Amino acid sequence: DHQELADTAAADLAEAMELGQQRFGWAKDRMPRLAMGHSLGAKLQVLLCCQQPDPMLSGVALLAFNNFGVEDQVALLREFLKVVQGNSGLSGLGGDQLWETFLEPAIGRAAKLSGLQFTPGPDEVLDMVEESYKPDLRTRLFRFSDDSLDCSEELLSSFVMRRARNADRLEMKGGHLTPVVLSLADMAPAGGAVGDVAERLKERFGGFGATLGSEAESE
Repeated sequence: DHQELADTAAADLAEAMELGQQRFGWAKDRMPRLAMGHSLGAKLQVLLCCQQPDPMLSGVALLAFNNFGVEDQVALLREFLKVVQGNSGLSGLGGDQLWETFLEPAIGRAAKLSGLQFTPGPDEVLDMVEESYKPDLRTRLFRFSDDSLDCSEELLSSFVMRRARNADRLEMKGGHLTPVVLSLADMAPAGGAVGDVAERLKERFGGFGATLGSEAESE
């Protein structure tokens, strides 16, 4: 439920701003704010802006906006595996075979048979934008040149339908995961599903200091 995730994030921010006012004297009702999100995070920001936006929101930055359905997420997992594999120094030494013979068929079948879908789904999100996105909100999409998972073209079309004249897009070099820099060693202590995945990837790549993303590329 992506709407629930968006609402939870908004509630967490409101709580943080309240604590900041209490502890540090922030003038939260006069403090300008910029909303920023990457991939799914960009979708969550769009959902929030289709509701009643924060009155102090001065702009929205959407990096590598992704609006895929469940069945299309296999491509995102493949992108993740390629980046981790490449940064570990093991590119071409079995990652492709692992993916093609096991992961892709298994995940694809599971997605198709599950009958599950994100809510709101891809078409619903675009309909929401066309019906209720604040048209005068300054919004910039950032699309990376080698990103096959970017859905900003469809979003821009919906902005046009909404007559959101302050929305535009900037093209940048890189791929879908360019803004992301994580060390598998740093992910492991997180626990839960993230920690489990990190531990499994460390077992395969850890000896090579595997990371997700490149600090040099991000800069």
